[in-house]
Amino acid sequence: MIVNILDGRKEKSFEQSTKVLVDVFRSTSTMPIMLSRGAVRIIPTPSVSNAKELKKENPQFMVVGERYGMKVPGFDMNNSPGDAMEADLQGKTIIFTSTNGTKVLKRIYPTGRVYISSFINFTSTLEKIKGLDRVDLIVSNRPDGPADEDYIYAEFLRDWLIGKNPPFEKAAESIRKSKGARRLKLMGARKDIEASLALDFCKKALVFKDPYIVTEE
Repeated sequence: MIVNILDGRKEKSFEQSTKVLVDVFRSTSTMPIMLSRGAVRIIPTPSVSNAKELKKENPQFMVVGERYGMKVPGFDMNNSPGDAMEADLQGKTIIFTSTNGTKVLKRIYPTGRVYISSFINFTSTLEKIKGLDRVDLIVSNRPDGPADEDYIYAEFLRDWLIGKNPPFEKAAESIRKSKGARRLKLMGARKDIEASLALDFCKKALVFKDPYIVTEE
């Protein structure tokens, strides 16, 4: 089995493969939580303007997202796993946009099946992709450089795929000490750190089936 870790922002092109999108802080943690809290599907959009236009056309949908960590004015929720854990989203369709994850998704989705993953749905994702010939783990990073929390998770998932089986607590402690965690603390989003470490809170894998992100049985 070949497992690559690729920079979703800097890679110039992507080969056909099964892919796993990783944006631990916070998109690929928030999205599985939202589906676990009752949402039926998520419509990812690369821009705020796209999200607002979809909301205008579908006023019954929720619109969730942020730019540079801050909730977009007028949106129903921030891109926050902590907030998502406390929300009743039963039956909701959610329009979703983020600074990093949804932009990278737009770049990679034509080149193979894309799973959405973090610690939140680690085991269910692992079960779907283990044993494949090739898997590319796509880290979202940030506009100003690498996101160490994304690499920590990608390396954790890669090691399980190749049979090393590292302990979760070691990865979790690295996440808590990461630069990304410090950024969240400075933004007043400390609760999102532990929410993003709720191992297997979501029992199903998430897959992108254009234009929706849904759970996969």
